Amino acid sequence: MREKILRYQSYNKSRKIKAINSHPEKATLFFRIIPYLLHCNYPDLPGYIDDPQCPFGIHRFLPDKIVSSELFYRYFPDSSARNYKTASPYSRTPCIHSLKTIGSIGTIAQSEKSDCDFWVSIRVEDIEDKGVALLDKKCKKIEKWALEQGAEVYFFLMDIDQTRENKFTSSAEEESAGSALKLLLKDELFRTHILVAGKMLLWWLIPPGLTEEGYREYVETLIKDGSLNLDNFIDLGYLSDIPKSEIFGACLWQLNKALDSPFKSVIKFAYLELLLKHQANILPLFSTKIQCFVTFPERLPQNDAPLPLNQIDPYLLLAKDLVAFYQKNKTKDEDNLVRECLFFKTFEGTKSGKDERHRLSTLNLMDKWALLPPNFDQLIKLQNWGYKDLLALGSRVHAYLLETYNRLRWLRKSFQRETGRTISDRDLSILGKKLFSFYDVKPDKIPYLHTLSRQSILQPDLTFHVSRFEGNLYYYVFQGVHDGESIKDNPLSIIKRETDPVFLIIWLTINGIMQQKTNIHMTKHFLAVNLADLKSLAAVIIKTFPLFNFSKITASELLSPEKVTMALVIINFENEPVKGSPTLKSAIITVNNYGEYFLHRYSTIVQLKNAMRHLLTKHFVSRWNNNMEIYIPDQPEKYFIQNLLEK
Repeated sequence: MREKILRYQSYNKSRKIKAINSHPEKATLFFRIIPYLLHCNYPDLPGYIDDPQCPFGIHRFLPDKIVSSELFYRYFPDSSARNYKTASPYSRTPCIHSLKTIGSIGTIAQSEKSDCDFWVSIRVEDIEDKGVALLDKKCKKIEKWALEQGAEVYFFLMDIDQTRENKFTSSAEEESAGSALKLLLKDELFRTHILVAGKMLLWWLIPPGLTEEGYREYVETLIKDGSLNLDNFIDLGYLSDIPKSEIFGACLWQLNKALDSPFKSVIKFAYLELLLKHQANILPLFSTKIQCFVTFPERLPQNDAPLPLNQIDPYLLLAKDLVAFYQKNKTKDEDNLVRECLFFKTFEGTKSGKDERHRLSTLNLMDKWALLPPNFDQLIKLQNWGYKDLLALGSRVHAYLLETYNRLRWLRKSFQRETGRTISDRDLSILGKKLFSFYDVKPDKIPYLHTLSRQSILQPDLTFHVSRFEGNLYYYVFQGVHDGESIKDNPLSIIKRETDPVFLIIWLTINGIMQQKTNIHMTKHFLAVNLADLKSLAAVIIKTFPLFNFSKITASELLSPEKVTMALVIINFENEPVKGSPTLKSAIITVNNYGEYFLHRYSTIVQLKNAMRHLLTKHFVSRWNNNMEIYIPDQPEKYFIQNLLEK
């Protein structure tokens, strides 16, 4: 038992070292400063809650050892928390039994853009509901402070007893549509976590291959014969198997996650396909394999040789198994896609000239494990890719996800009669609505592109061009900086052509192609609309409609009726004469609570007023409710139009 504990501690330390070598400043925040802030509650430190009932503190955490005086004052130079005259800011009754990361931190998949999810294990019965609410408030304050330091972190407060019984009722269930994950969430925790502070997970010391009942008996035996003091560990239960019905629900969930983070979702989706297509009754959970590598190397299958503890990387090993799975099933495209997505996830947000040594060592490691994509030298230059190449890769990723989902749907019939845990109708509804809001085609809806991410497709420069073709007026937008002549020589740089400039700009905005940092240019033309008008409209649209994050739509929101949450009214953008004319061209852009954008056009002031009245009476959207903006470009008849609107 002692040897297994030492092996685990060595492995856990090696994972921390990988995170430190990869991103030293963020690692200091994740492993030192943030645990320190959770361990104390002091007025001039981030996360302070002015309530004596607020629980805080981490079991077995040594604050003065983990955070030296030099490090403390580097982050908090004006704090008096560690002044010799100050009473101890640390809790005598710490409430956090274990603080762990979950996900890619400390693996090859950790990138410049990686956030850090913390699994905070507590006992709700000890701190009660009010204590949970206060601790959650403290965590939210620390999240906000960390973001100001350039680190994106999230805390999930998880009750130990409920987690052991696979009952997830924390914010993790709200985010994940609970029944669609459950055991898979625990599987991910077990195979990827780093123990940051507190108690070690008991699971590492329990032999793989037991039933849940056998697990309980084994733990009781260890306690009775004195081999184990349960107070030194945290018992989050066991994983003997996962129902295939739950895996199907997780497929839906990963499709949803791919709308915002496709690289990671492809890897996870491939893992789900591996599990669903496995013929054995007991599924080959990857958490069990990692457990064998770390604490039970004698139980590894014959085709898996033991590894040095510092070479055990959950993401690397999983990718290797996935590539082998697709090679065995003769699906070469999927084999290469897994390699490419691991590559993109690893180098996401990294500039090629930054930390050359780390970049080269990562490339060598992937090459050694036969995980380096054949075209890696082109992939690493993603930031310099043309728009059409970016779009083609994004379409390929989305096609894989949808095709794989369709391949697996028929399998659901074979396990629909599974007893016990399964995805609920509620969660099917939640996850289905997210997908429909992204992929579904509706009248007047502005479509989303199937891109890698709306950050990766951002264009630093866009050039607008206007021309007539067969009697129709067209607005073109091109990638890069062009004039009337260079456009003719660069037909492949065209992004889109539309007859309506408003549609074109809102489409560019919601898909992330045009953002606040984008420079807008325009070739010479013959219209009343000029470059200043385009820039002004773009600025209004970007400000009114920030990039929509699908992963942030809550379950309760998706279960509620559809409603418009924001509207932008645009009147006479093309500067057509208004006085004496029966027409007044206008448009209203709306976004609903499901993340769908619509563009409605009107030709008279009466039609526009009726539409605005409908938004007010049905959705409570108006200027007075601060969820409607009205934009009239600068023009000679601007005040006349305003008077028409107010009559």
